[in-house]
Amino acid sequence: MGSLVEKVRGLLKTGPIVDPGLPLGLIPFVVIDTELTGLDPKRDSVVSVGALKMSGTRIELGQGYHRLVSPRSRFEKASVVVHGITPDDVVEKPPLGAIAAELIAFCGDRVVAGHFLSIDLGFLGREIAALRAAEWHRQAVDTMRIHIWMEQHRHGPEVGLAVAEGTLNLSALAQRHGIRVVGAHNALADAFITAQVLQRQLRALPEVGVRTLGDLLRIGKP
Repeated sequence: MGSLVEKVRGLLKTGPIVDPGLPLGLIPFVVIDTELTGLDPKRDSVVSVGALKMSGTRIELGQGYHRLVSPRSRFEKASVVVHGITPDDVVEKPPLGAIAAELIAFCGDRVVAGHFLSIDLGFLGREIAALRAAEWHRQAVDTMRIHIWMEQHRHGPEVGLAVAEGTLNLSALAQRHGIRVVGAHNALADAFITAQVLQRQLRALPEVGVRTLGDLLRIGKP
């Protein structure tokens, strides 16, 4: 266990990772999604992790990461209906902590992105001690936060929020952008859908004055 912790810590860095002045089209992203046994932070845990890399608006399809893990809590029937992962599917899978080093290595120095990302980071951080420290300095953006900001910018704070609230769900937001939703509630499939949403947002943001990573962090921090 000691060597694993040291390996994970060795993969983590402190301080700014990517230059805040970097243009949107040059930002290296890693888009993350998790599937859970439920949404109660005190009782539930991660059952799968999916991630994809992006370079600006280009999704690196050959760079996917997907792992099923053995959760430390019992499955809820409602969650099994959502993601289709059963206890039998993960009975021989490693716990999340055992894949911590490879997950962090996959993310590398990239800006983390996700939809309702605070949920994913919260569960990952609770189960991987090293990630709790990493969250304090890792740069991250939430496509949900970006969506709300864009709607408020276009329509005004109150009207924009009302417009955005109807499309905060990932599938609804994807459909609004004309993105085909296939395999929803699979961690890697949802990461791909999120990456496509982010792709659309990055293309539209320069028109409203968001042109650099620093600008993006200002409007999209989870």
